[in-house]
Amino acid sequence: MKALIIAAHGSRKKESNLEVALLAARVSKKSKGSFGTVEHAFLQIAEPLLENKIKELVQKGAKKIVIFPFFIGSGSHILVDIPELVQQAKITYKHVEFKLTRHLGKIEAIEDIIIQEVIRTLS
Repeated sequence: MKALIIAAHGSRKKESNLEVALLAARVSKKSKGSFGTVEHAFLQIAEPLLENKIKELVQKGAKKIVIFPFFIGSGSHILVDIPELVQQAKITYKHVEFKLTRHLGKIEAIEDIIIQEVIRTLS
């Protein structure tokens, strides 16, 4: 099974965490079977934590796990925490392939999305 995890910071606000969960559900629907499952996880404050979600997916038979960091800037979670967590997962689960994508703020299309939203708002 191939799995995608959308990894976000995590918030004390349930509404914020719910937005990430709903995003994962929409990505799952739009990806049309590209992944066996699309999940969400958090780095801190909220559940499920990323390391626990990885463990759960491995136990469910995931052989490839792609992690998409849902972060705008290159803070310590992007530069240190997530790469270290992925490296530890590679050591722990040698039979599973892990891939880490660029974070949201590094994707070139983000500029187009911002412009579209601003134009939509001004209309």
